[in-house]
Formats: sequence, structure tokens, C-alpha cells
Amino acid sequence: MATKMTKKYTAHGKFLITGEYAVLDNVPALAVPLKLNQYLEITDRDDQEITWKSYNSDGELWYQVVTNVHDLYSDCINCDNPITFKLSEILNTALHLTSNKSLRGFDAVTTLDFDRKSGMGTSSTLISCVAQWLGCDPYQLQFKCFGGSGYDIACATAPKPIIYNYNNEEPFFNAVDFNPSIKEELFFVYLNRKQNSRDSIAKFDKGLLTQSYREELSNMPKAFIDASDDLLMFEKCITRHEEMISAVVGIAPIKQQLFDDYQGAIKSLGGWGGDFVLATGGLEHREYFKNKGYEIIIEWDDVVLNY
Repeated sequence: MATKMTKKYTAHGKFLITGEYAVLDNVPALAVPLKLNQYLEITDRDDQEITWKSYNSDGELWYQVVTNVHDLYSDCINCDNPITFKLSEILNTALHLTSNKSLRGFDAVTTLDFDRKSGMGTSSTLISCVAQWLGCDPYQLQFKCFGGSGYDIACATAPKPIIYNYNNEEPFFNAVDFNPSIKEELFFVYLNRKQNSRDSIAKFDKGLLTQSYREELSNMPKAFIDASDDLLMFEKCITRHEEMISAVVGIAPIKQQLFDDYQGAIKSLGGWGGDFVLATGGLEHREYFKNKGYEIIIEWDDVVLNY
């Protein structure tokens, strides 16, 4: 019996440092890929059966389905499970975007280095892995299945931080040197709640992004990079950035909402209201968050990818 071939695909998680919401309207954004990945393993089968298993970072099997090629790739699949329905949409869309219009059966296994509810890119890393596997354009797959700006797709295969531009669905980005010497004063705090990216996108009113805000936000990636050796300037960048995005989306900055007595600076990453934030400060500042019940604190160097 011939040995079955298994292929493995990898995609990086992400954090958006500047440009949340505004990146959707072609404002350049600074983003960092993470050392934490999603992996997709595909093993070919000799029949038409498909099995799919997804494991969380703690080893929990959080999703599985057994089906067949015809059912999963049907354009009019009837399924009560929203995860299966979305998976079918992703695979079906990927097939339409590539010359490979059909597949035989396969066994798929996905695993994560990060918790699937953390906001680090569970969906975007899956999109990237599927696109690598089936040979389609990952941005078009993302735009058709989830929307968004696509910065997370760029991060999925980037080896270092990037400045990304949505460019009206014609994305481009440049790799940049962004390895702050003040990184021991920078850390990420999980807010204990998941933010739905599509809900966040719906909050964005382009009409509130004035030309003045657009110009200043467009300069923010360079401002953050230039301030990466000066903690005081870095904190000023965070504070100003939070002020502008607050005005655009009509939501109070997270520091004002939850941490108004905090001595350092706090910046939302991606959609406001959940997932991770970037905070500045020393060891005693980390204890501030732990004392408030925010136990998941991650150091910059432990997660930010920078080859």
C-alpha cells in the first residue's frame, strides 16, 4: 500500500499597531506578524470522504466534521452548523479562485499556537493556509469570505513588521525595521473578551475620517517607528492615535473605559472593545493589570516576529 502524503502549511498570527478602522479606507497601517501560528495538515485519501479536525492551543478538539467532497463543495450546501457552513464557503470560494476545480477526499487537521478566541488571527491564518494549499489568491479569498482590509493576510506570511495599504482591494506592503529598544517597556494584555471583526468593521464611518485625520494617521506608522527608542514619544504617539480613532468611531479609548488611573499608555489593537491591547510600563505596571483580573500578559519579544 502506498504511503499517504501529508502536506503542512503555516501562517502567522498578527497585531495591528496603527491604523485600525482607517486602514479600511486606504490609510497606511503598521502591523506585526507573530511567532504564534496556525498550521494546516492535509493528507490525501483514496476515496471521496473528507474529515476535518480543529484543535485549540490547549489541545482541545473544538471542531470536527466528517462529510464528502460533493456535500462540502456544493454551492447550495444546507447546513445548520455555522462553522461548517463557513468552512464550506471558504473551500468552495478557493476552488473558484483557482484552476484546481475539484479535489478527492482528504483528512485535514488544524492546530494553533494561540487561543482561537484571542483575536490573533484564527480566521486570517486559516485563509492563508487554505490559499497556500489550493493555490489561490489569499487576499481575494479573504475579501470574499470575511471582508476587512487584508493586513492580517499580509502578516500571515511576512517575516517581519510591515506597513500595509489596502489600496482598494489591490493590497501592497513594505517590510520595515521595527524592533523597539524600549520593548521591555512594551507588553500585551488580553481583555478577556473576543471582538468580532465584522462587527468592528460595521462601526467605521468613513465620513468621520477627515482629511486632517487621514494625513496624521497616514504618518503614524513612521511616527511609531521613529519613537521606538524613546518611551515618552512612543506614549505620546499612542495617546494621539487613540484620540483620533476615538473621534472616528465614536467610542471612548480603552484606557478611559477601563483603566483611567493607569500611569502608562494603552492602545487598542484592531477592533476596539476586545482582544489584546498594547501597554507601556515596567514590572509594577504589569501587576496593575493582574490585580484587576487580567491574567494573560505577553511580552513583546515573546510574540512579535522579526527576522
